[in-house]
Amino acid sequence: MNTRTRSLALLAAMTVAGGALVGGCGTTTPATPAAPAVVAAQPSASAQYNNTDVQFAQQAIALRQQARWLAQQAVEGAQSVGLKQYATEVESASQPQIDQLTAWLTQHNLPVPSAAPGGMASMPAMASAAPNAMPSMPAMPDAAALKGLSPEQFQAKIVELFSTNHEGLLGSITAELANGVDPTVKGIADQLKSTTTSEQQQLKALTGPTPTPSR
Repeated sequence: MNTRTRSLALLAAMTVAGGALVGGCGTTTPATPAAPAVVAAQPSASAQYNNTDVQFAQQAIALRQQARWLAQQAVEGAQSVGLKQYATEVESASQPQIDQLTAWLTQHNLPVPSAAPGGMASMPAMASAAPNAMPSMPAMPDAAALKGLSPEQFQAKIVELFSTNHEGLLGSITAELANGVDPTVKGIADQLKSTTTSEQQQLKALTGPTPTPSR
């Protein structure tokens, strides 16, 4: 084979090899992109509550409704200007607290106590809890019984009932702070503790030791 023939053969071989390389590049399957990382859903940290939270919310609403009713009786019937002013302040402070707890119960589709005549709220069926977790609701007299008292007896009775109501609420608050788990409800309970303690102190400063009503 002469030099010219060898050169032509070499050129042909190189052309075939180059075509194979080009063909191979054109048919190469692209790499499959990596699948996106799957992030596991995290549970909500705000959806946990227990029976103590529910009972406290329901009972605190009922007790503040009682306080509002007592305040209304005092504003209408008390002779003491100081007691009337105190009652007005209690009534004003109670409604936002009732609204907060009502909103929490509604958010969780739980029963809300309804206001009833005579200061005794209509309580829904309570969820079971540990014995003595919540104190019992203090009873309230009806308006007619209060109006039948003398002015002195009326004021003494109102003061006594306010004090009993505050003590009942403080008992509920103590149970909630000790056994409740919902941060929203515990926060409201902590605020109520401050409010109720202050109201109790103001009542004592206004009237002295809680008087015993004459019968």
